[in-house]
Amino acid sequence: MQKLVWLFFIGCLLGDITETIFCRITAGVWMSRSSLVWGPFSIVWGFAIAAVTDLLYKYKDRSDRFLFLMGTALGGAYEYLCSVLSEMVFGTVFWDYSEIPFNLSGRINLLYCFFWRIAAVVWLKGIYPLFSGWIEKIPKKIGPVLTWIAVVLMIANMTLSALALARY
Repeated sequence: MQKLVWLFFIGCLLGDITETIFCRITAGVWMSRSSLVWGPFSIVWGFAIAAVTDLLYKYKDRSDRFLFLMGTALGGAYEYLCSVLSEMVFGTVFWDYSEIPFNLSGRINLLYCFFWRIAAVVWLKGIYPLFSGWIEKIPKKIGPVLTWIAVVLMIANMTLSALALARY
């Protein structure tokens, strides 16, 4: 469980960086893609990284085709679910892919599902083993304490961010 928590934090950071660079390349502007008030964190990405690792790591030695298909299905389902939940909870639409061909209710589209399939393979076969090794080097005595401190701070950050969004 401790490893999944750290993977969540890594995913939050990497997701924010990825989306910021993507916006720079596609829109030509630097735009913060953070979903929280404090720090460069995208919680949607954090949960995605932790979930895909938990669900698919046991299949890492399967063919790239299998991971591609699972990445597409899981990524598309996750993005659709996040879209529905954010609209229900916050009453707003955070993204709309209606203008992109092969979209499903503007919530997901085939192009970005293709991205999810590549990301699943790159993460499981390339990036995750590196981060896993780093996480396992956290000393056993202070690891749980550091993890709980990080969790409490993230919950506070998420709570404050949700309150700020609700007030907005």
